[in-house]
Amino acid sequence: MKSSVKILITLIIITLFIVPAAAAGTQKEEVIYVNLNGDGSVSHVYAVNIFDMQTGGRITDYGSYYSVRNMVTTDQINVNGDEITIDTTPGKLYYEGDLGAAPIPWDVRITYYMDGVPYSAEDIAGKSGNLEMHIVITKDPSDTEDFYEKYALMMTVTMDANKCRNISASGATMANVGSDKQLSYTILPDKGADVVITSSVVDFEMDAISLNGIRLSLNVDVDTTEMEDDLTELSDGIVKLDDGAWELRDGVNNLSRGVGNASVGGYRIQSGAATLASGTNALSSGLASLAGQNAALTGGADQIFSGLLASANAQLSGSGIPTLTKDNYADVLTAVINSTGDPTGQLTQLLSQLTAYQTFYTGLVTYTTGVGYASTNATLLSSGAITLANGASSLSFGLSELNSGTNELKVAMVNLTDGTGELRDNTTGLDTKLTDKINEVLDPLRGGTGSTHSFVSEKNTQVSSVQFVMHTPAIEKTESEVPDDETEEDLNLMQRVLRLFGLA
Repeated sequence: MKSSVKILITLIIITLFIVPAAAAGTQKEEVIYVNLNGDGSVSHVYAVNIFDMQTGGRITDYGSYYSVRNMVTTDQINVNGDEITIDTTPGKLYYEGDLGAAPIPWDVRITYYMDGVPYSAEDIAGKSGNLEMHIVITKDPSDTEDFYEKYALMMTVTMDANKCRNISASGATMANVGSDKQLSYTILPDKGADVVITSSVVDFEMDAISLNGIRLSLNVDVDTTEMEDDLTELSDGIVKLDDGAWELRDGVNNLSRGVGNASVGGYRIQSGAATLASGTNALSSGLASLAGQNAALTGGADQIFSGLLASANAQLSGSGIPTLTKDNYADVLTAVINSTGDPTGQLTQLLSQLTAYQTFYTGLVTYTTGVGYASTNATLLSSGAITLANGASSLSFGLSELNSGTNELKVAMVNLTDGTGELRDNTTGLDTKLTDKINEVLDPLRGGTGSTHSFVSEKNTQVSSVQFVMHTPAIEKTESEVPDDETEEDLNLMQRVLRLFGLA
């Protein structure tokens, strides 16, 4: 009872003084009072309609109410369906309309846990332990006038510091108000909230959670000149980056073509080197076989030469001519021929035969020696050709790998230019986009755009402001535990406030 009286007094003061006066020519303001249940669901909604009449006359208003009540005068309120008319004198007129459990723009859900066990708001009163409170606020599907997108919520959770210790409330502004800890949250338009409050509590009680919804009208201006200049410079740099990426892409394409041609040439070199290695190997084998016959050839030729000399010496035996050898036959026969004139011509013929065979023999020795050298060099050539073939194979493989890498690089360059092109497109006019985005963020803080819509009825087109005042019941032990003298004191206080404002 004590808490309910405090809430009612607070609502009266908010209605009469906190609600700003209507601007000139404005017909109406609305203050929507919402009684929430302990879990945040809507219990009851009342609309207080405020008219500032400069002159007497008829007020015409619209709203589907269960009942209406003139709060400040005795002027008759006439109800015809959803049309309300009042004939009144100059001054302010307040009348209240009962909207029942009408949906509101915000879906509020409050859950309580004590030592991990869930409790309702009614059952958790008087409990002790580790408290955890969750408050989740989202958009209610019934909101068709964009109150959720345009209105900010000021939420206040007040906790008795004598009963609640070690309070943790991320995102809250915490202040000492007497013996209480007041947790204040500012929930911006179109944001909602997910609040967690924890505390160690003893004999837990808590005042009502209050939420006030207002359309912000903050004079927020941001000088974006310097940022716009920086973004223009950034945009220009991105253009250069995109141009450079395309130039690099062209260069990579040229490189790829060159490497591709080199790869083909490397394969041809590999193939030719392999053929050369095969040919030199065959040549080396053939010369080696031929060189293996050298000793037999030269030996046979030497035996034939020796046989010719032996036959000649046998024919010349007893002629007084010295024995002929490989080394002296030419000198001996020449000397005899010169001295005798060789009347028969036999010595001259013998000299010719022996000289011819000597020439053949010398040529044969030269030939076999050449074959030996050729065989040795062919072996070296074959070894070199094999080394060349192996190198050409490695070169071809490397060029193939390089070609594969440049092809992958080509694909990467396509992706790069696609990315820089997209970046270029998205950053064109970035300075303007920044200004638009800042205005998009700040517009709700500035009050948004468009006229104020009536919460009560779309037929009310002359509405200067709409304010929401919401609260949950206080969490307190049963009224039987509250001393009667405190209850009486609160009722007397309420009567004094009502008389002060001329309401009682």
